[in-house]
Amino acid sequence: MANTTPVAPGGVEGGEAGNGSGGRWAFGRRRSDLTAEERAERQAKRITITGYVLLLVVVAIAAAMSWNGLVGFGTDVLHLKAPWAYGVPVSLDVAAMLCGFLALRAVIAHDSAAGPRLLTFFLVTGSAGANYYHASTEPGGSTAAALYFGAMSVLSWWLFDVVLRQIRRTMLRRIGAVERPLARFRVVRWLRYPRETFAAWSESVRYGITRPEEALDRVWQAQQVREVEELTGLPQGITKADAVRLALAATAGDVPAALEWLKDRGMTVDRSYAYDIAKNTPKIKSGPVPAQLPATGVNGSPTP
Repeated sequence: MANTTPVAPGGVEGGEAGNGSGGRWAFGRRRSDLTAEERAERQAKRITITGYVLLLVVVAIAAAMSWNGLVGFGTDVLHLKAPWAYGVPVSLDVAAMLCGFLALRAVIAHDSAAGPRLLTFFLVTGSAGANYYHASTEPGGSTAAALYFGAMSVLSWWLFDVVLRQIRRTMLRRIGAVERPLARFRVVRWLRYPRETFAAWSESVRYGITRPEEALDRVWQAQQVREVEELTGLPQGITKADAVRLALAATAGDVPAALEWLKDRGMTVDRSYAYDIAKNTPKIKSGPVPAQLPATGVNGSPTP
């Protein structure tokens, strides 16, 4: 009798994933079925998880060192006996972390986080001072030990605050409350054209521009407008069509204003002809002077 058990597309009976090349992953996807974006996303998630695990280990060790020093401070300096000596690290380090959570909660709720942050600063300062004092005054203590244990209090809080800041920034980015990154320019451009690059960077800061070419476009267009506005006459040998395009660039595409601009410089152009030129003239997007216009300088003299 023939076997009527259904066979999955991967070649395994019952639709189960096999171990061969035709098998599928636990999520029902072959590795070859994943797109480049999905593979990059999975790799990014693995890197993020690994980074958070390492960060958790470092924070735990730093917090443990600070905890040990504060327990010693409570025992040797405050003369507290267990379990009361453990109240010292709880009232300092743990309280500082709790204030960090309260600050994060305030930011998420769009409230002021100045109070929790200020209290965190005082708690961390007290923890570092207690660790420093205990390590420097106990028998066999040294300045190096005092600096180390004092730094552990600051480091444990600092790393914890880094995690909270990342969480807060991620939540703010989801609601669109974080600005896009500014345009970045190569070091060679900063060295070769410092003024132009600074002007483009200023445009990116003012208007929130991310793409460097867009910021440069703004600078180049502004430069062309300044060149055209400084003209007191038309360049020698310029054609009527180029003169109309030059006038349109000087008047932001306003045809009547362009005709007046040309008339002031000794050229009369028919209105319908100017509108035809304006219709067929593309918008200037890049370059200090567009390809269809001659490079001009002040007083109508052509630039070399």
